[in-house]
Amino acid sequence: MRVTRILDLFILMLLAVLLVLPRPDATAKAALPLPAAQRERVAELQSSLLGTPDDVAARLELANIYLDGRRPDWVLATLQPALAQHAEDYRLQDVRAIAFADRFEAPQAFAAAHAALELCERYPEGVPARQVPPCGEAAHARLSLLHSTLERIKGLDMKNNLVLAKERIMESLHPVWIPRQRAGQKAAGGGAP
Repeated sequence: MRVTRILDLFILMLLAVLLVLPRPDATAKAALPLPAAQRERVAELQSSLLGTPDDVAARLELANIYLDGRRPDWVLATLQPALAQHAEDYRLQDVRAIAFADRFEAPQAFAAAHAALELCERYPEGVPARQVPPCGEAAHARLSLLHSTLERIKGLDMKNNLVLAKERIMESLHPVWIPRQRAGQKAAGGGAP
């Protein structure tokens, strides 16, 4: 009876090892599909933020790298601690709007873009005491374009109406947008010359 228990335990251990071992066709991927230099920069920024969590410039740089790596959830998690302390910084709301748009959450993206544009217009010279840089013409133009683009899709469920969202975004971004002809419609110029 003692031998059968040892044999049972051995078989159980063998099954556990087989279940725990990875499959031979399994491949591991990096969480951030970025070049090694950027991944190293992420590690540097994360360790820097552990020591100085109030560093907005480091948070923004890290959030932009996460956007490049298609990780909008990580962007939002990175920016969240700074939003309460730096409520007048338009740059945080700008990156936040892009992250929400990347997650296909149009109402939240529009709200963040609206807040960024409002802050940019309220503090055009920046807030030197809080180290917020001036909102120059280029930043204001970029925020205005983002705001007007997201305004066109703010009431749209982007996850279910992706094609319509894309059309509205393209209409907003291209000043000379020509809509595609639907099947069965004739060209505006008529027939043959």
